[in-house]
Amino acid sequence: MKELHTNDLSMNSGKLFREQMVENFKAIEQEDHNDDQALSDEVIDRKKGDGNLQGQIDDLQERCQKLEDDKATRDELKNVQEAWKKKIEHVALGTDYETVEQAVMQILKEKGMI
Repeated sequence: MKELHTNDLSMNSGKLFREQMVENFKAIEQEDHNDDQALSDEVIDRKKGDGNLQGQIDDLQERCQKLEDDKATRDELKNVQEAWKKKIEHVALGTDYETVEQAVMQILKEKGMI
């Protein structure tokens, strides 16, 4: 941006002051025009990249849907919790025959009895 007249504004000469102010306004208008052009260029660049942006949006939506599909409901978690609780109780009480059988078989193998 062109340097504006600030400290050297001559208040003694009305003509010089007006000329400096006109130069300042022209510099400001040019900078404003440059900013507008840069903004327009950026908008055009972003519109050109929309295909890529749309692809990213689609990917994120797909990932969100997969998370939605894979999530467990509260009821499902409660059911799993209950099933594991029952399994643990059976093991602790020795009434889970499948687990007890596997444990006995493992011990017998380790002792060389089978």
